[in-house]
Amino acid sequence: MLTTRMQVQYIADRLAGFPVEANLRFFAQPWQACWNAINSAAVGCEQEELYKITSGLPNQKEVIQAILGTRPGYVPTIRSLDDIGPDLPPIEWVWKDHIPRGLLSILGASQGSGKSFVGLDFAYRIIHNIGFPDGAPIMRPGANIIYVDAEAVPQIMRERANYYKMDQKKLFPMLADSGEMIDLGLQKYQDRLTEMVEYLKPELIIIDSLSSVHTRGQNNVEDLRSLVGYLIRLAGWANCGLLLIHHIRKPSMGNRMMNVDFGMEDLSGSGYITQQARVVMSLRVVQTGAEFDPNDARELKVIKSNLGAYPKPLGFTFESVYPEGAKLKWDASAPKQYREPTEADECGEWLEDVLKENPDGLRPKEIKKMGKEIGFSPSMIDRMRRKLTKHILNTRGRQAPDNAWKWSDVPVAPDEDEGNED
Repeated sequence: MLTTRMQVQYIADRLAGFPVEANLRFFAQPWQACWNAINSAAVGCEQEELYKITSGLPNQKEVIQAILGTRPGYVPTIRSLDDIGPDLPPIEWVWKDHIPRGLLSILGASQGSGKSFVGLDFAYRIIHNIGFPDGAPIMRPGANIIYVDAEAVPQIMRERANYYKMDQKKLFPMLADSGEMIDLGLQKYQDRLTEMVEYLKPELIIIDSLSSVHTRGQNNVEDLRSLVGYLIRLAGWANCGLLLIHHIRKPSMGNRMMNVDFGMEDLSGSGYITQQARVVMSLRVVQTGAEFDPNDARELKVIKSNLGAYPKPLGFTFESVYPEGAKLKWDASAPKQYREPTEADECGEWLEDVLKENPDGLRPKEIKKMGKEIGFSPSMIDRMRRKLTKHILNTRGRQAPDNAWKWSDVPVAPDEDEGNED
């Protein structure tokens, strides 16, 4: 397979007497005819034959000019990664492993899960040099933040900023013209955001949300290509973080949107959106009790990263602030998902309760007799004893006739041999 430029180059090289290795079947017309004419021409008559073979072409002049205007012997410079490496900027982070600098990041979540609150929390941490939830440092403390409030309710942003006692002189909302909604598909709003970036030199741009800043829809790649391309160019030009808040699709019947543990395929619209992001984060409510609570703890985790290892998920809850309102209280560990207790779980809880009610200890035979009366088999009790081995002590040594099991709230090293104890 040869490009037009390559075919013309080979003809120009052959015309100038350069050795050329080319397969005729990869030439298209009229270049195949030109190549044949030059190859079959007598020495010194190549150019004359070229004019003859192209004489009947309506674009003869363009064909001849293309060949004669090509420098014989030219070989394009093709640079290796080693060649271009020294000129490439290093990967930098606004928030390590979560928000890269100069690239697109996405925060996906359902409505009501707190994604706008999370974006504002990030802004607060940068402005006040608080550090990110996992302890990562702020790289540009006190830098400006641009918040594209496409949902057009700046009073909510103001109220939440007041909860944090945020320096609001560093937070710059981008709003729509009166009577309009922001549409970053329009040149005037792209120009407005670009000018804000130029003058404010932000550390982070938050766009809330994709569905609200693009009136052409999210399912057609062609509709999205221009907008996503603009956002990527903007982040690269400004060398700042760009966090695009995005919604998830409505889940199957019976599932709550807020606590769906979703993947990238569950984000609304075309997969082109997540393809172009270097990091994608998910946010969801985690059901930690038997009943779902919309105020329950949240989990923030990275579900896509092109830039390194996936960091550990984080958790947060809403903490009340005086006299009213809330802010986020982060935890280095994600909350644990509730699951229905199994019979083994119930046996373990019963065994713990029994031993706590008998602080001096009980003999294994006595415990197993008690357990059998309420439906727990001796083998299950033995299994849960092994599971709780760091909290259940042998008072006399495992083999002693008068040995008893005793509960310890402080974990201890298990016995070397934990077999069945009768």
